[in-house]
Amino acid sequence: MSTRTESEIRADRAAAFGRALTALLAVTAYALAWIVRRSWRRLFPFYWVAAELALAWVAGPLGLTWQTVGIVALAIAATAAGVRARSRTVRAWRAAIAVVLGGCAVATVAAGGQAAMAAHPTLTIAVPALLGVVLGWPWWHHLRHLPPPAPAPVLDAEPAEVVDPLTAHWQRRWEREVLAAKVCEGTNLIKAIEPRPGVTEALVRLTPGTRPGPLFKSGPDVEVALDLNEGAIGWRSTGKRAWVRVVLVEQSYIEGGVAWTGPTYDNGRFEIARFADGSPGQWVVSRPKYGVLGGLVVGSTGAGKSRALGVLIANLLEGGVQVAVGDPQNGQSLPAWRDAVEYHPGMEKTTLLTRRAHAEIMRRSQLLADAGVEAFDENDPRVKALGLSPFVVIIDECQLILIPNTPLVALAEQAAETMRKTGFGIVLATQLPQMKSLGGSVRLRDALVAGNALILRLSNRGSGTTILPDDFVGDPFALQPEINGKSTAGMGYLRHSNRVGMLCRVPHLDETAAAVAAPRVPVRWNVPEIDPASPIVLPGYRAPAQTVTASVGGGSAVDKLRAAFGANRKTSTAVVEQDAPLTPAEWVLACLRRGPASAQALLDRPDCPVNQSQLYALLGRLKDAGRITPPAQRGGPFTISA
Repeated sequence: MSTRTESEIRADRAAAFGRALTALLAVTAYALAWIVRRSWRRLFPFYWVAAELALAWVAGPLGLTWQTVGIVALAIAATAAGVRARSRTVRAWRAAIAVVLGGCAVATVAAGGQAAMAAHPTLTIAVPALLGVVLGWPWWHHLRHLPPPAPAPVLDAEPAEVVDPLTAHWQRRWEREVLAAKVCEGTNLIKAIEPRPGVTEALVRLTPGTRPGPLFKSGPDVEVALDLNEGAIGWRSTGKRAWVRVVLVEQSYIEGGVAWTGPTYDNGRFEIARFADGSPGQWVVSRPKYGVLGGLVVGSTGAGKSRALGVLIANLLEGGVQVAVGDPQNGQSLPAWRDAVEYHPGMEKTTLLTRRAHAEIMRRSQLLADAGVEAFDENDPRVKALGLSPFVVIIDECQLILIPNTPLVALAEQAAETMRKTGFGIVLATQLPQMKSLGGSVRLRDALVAGNALILRLSNRGSGTTILPDDFVGDPFALQPEINGKSTAGMGYLRHSNRVGMLCRVPHLDETAAAVAAPRVPVRWNVPEIDPASPIVLPGYRAPAQTVTASVGGGSAVDKLRAAFGANRKTSTAVVEQDAPLTPAEWVLACLRRGPASAQALLDRPDCPVNQSQLYALLGRLKDAGRITPPAQRGGPFTISA
């Protein structure tokens, strides 16, 4: 039997107690670590308060003065402001926390430290706790809007794509506000960027069966769904039918007007307007090896049409383009540009200008064809050798001269359809949004808007067919003269643009000052002036035959009645009759009598009266009738049958 001394027993008890205490401390530490790990996100602001109280409590035993505590607090604030964060706002917020709670610690130490905390526990503990709650609200708000935790990674699985906060924000809005309202169905917002403040450009994918055309016309519905301003939505094509881009404007860059900073002509194009998102809206004058384009400008009184034409003229002159202006209102339209361009006031002079423009186009077409030039390019040596340069004729208030069912309308049609390849452009402007403004000619409208179309505010649709093309996106009739007390002059839509359906605005320029500063470009015509007494004859049409029928008093029943009532003076009446124009079949036969020609050669003629499908059908009928002989090989020339 062994005996243990009292000291050995005490030593064993002390060792057991130590082991129990160590286990208890380990369990306590683990529990504290688990609590901290599970609650630090939500209790983090109270940790700030605990750190402030601990600093104030240990300042006394450590012998720290309130000045030293203040220096420590400033050092902590500087560190919080300097450590990298998502934004400057986060840095400033962290620095504010350090300054506010550090100030509480300085005040507590200055008041006595531990003694002050023991004497006034409510003040020294409750005030920092309350400040911690106020300063911690952004932290709790951030936790509330955190995305759900990502699922556990799976072996051999592709990594999930990281979605940035801006894209996630617009994906939620697109789904909850747009798609939920049955707008833009069949679309998914994939990516969003912010090119400038208040502007978001999003990439949208279309599901099979969704067409981009109707989607482009849904801009007003998207504006209503997202509570955006009128004209704040613009669409862009990406070159792929399954992808489009939509531009969302929350901060308009044209609401207060657009300042004129001078001409911007560069390589055949210039900025004629500024879109709501701050991007430029361009007018295309010419393209390399393509020719010169015309255009159409429509806008009611006070809508900014004259301002737009002033921007157009200033840029054309800056680019060295010859400019001639026709004003049927006897000088009331664009009076500031009288001395800067070739100016033709009055209806008669404007009519003669239109006829001369047609003759110039036909003359240029012949000169370029003889030189072997397919399409006008001012940098082509052959074009330079002919002395031809870009030429644009602008006719304001064109509805005054383009009267329906008159020869001048047919002349304007042929000129507009032929002008591009000759380096000659025609721009028509009107304030009436009906087809009657263009003589009722759909062909003339289509030829003009194929180049450029600027549609400003319109007062009413009026009667008759609208002048707007079928694929036009936008509602200029909905624009009011003023919005929130601010004028909308100069606001409208550009048909050919990378912001389909988005409002744009013409710069506000001083036309008189701009005309004085514009360079002078001499105008060179290749055809003489038109004789006002000469009839209008279109190429490919027979010359008009004039017949004069003279009736002397008593020559008819009407004249006998006039003579019976004393009106027995001699009268003569001249009746001008014009033979019917050549039919398409007669035109083809007339061309082939001059020499064999292929179908493509006939189609390329500027006076071809039919389109491609109509021409091939006509040639087939003439061949079946035995009038012409088909070519021996595909693409060869047709000839008149013997």
